Amino acid sequence: MSGDDRTDARGPDDLAGLVGSRLGNYVDLWESANAKLSSGNYHADDLVDDWFRWLGLVSRDTTAAATLILGGLSGAGPGDKPGDPEDEPGS
Repeated sequence: MSGDDRTDARGPDDLAGLVGSRLGNYVDLWESANAKLSSGNYHADDLVDDWFRWLGLVSRDTTAAATLILGGLSGAGPGDKPGDPEDEPGS
């Protein structure tokens, strides 16, 4: 899996699959850093790269979690758009 895996654009119905694929990205990052550390090839630039990759994963997952939570609280469906006239009361 790559750090920019676009195949996990799933709906909230497949939450287990989404979490599994995202956890795979964290495992890949960990194993990559572990392999470099074990072989003695982990340098300062690797730390910076890994830090920003990890930060990107966390920010993406935090945003996705907030979207799912807020969408669930608002009762919005997966295809609903904010300000959709069909969502207005009395329409």
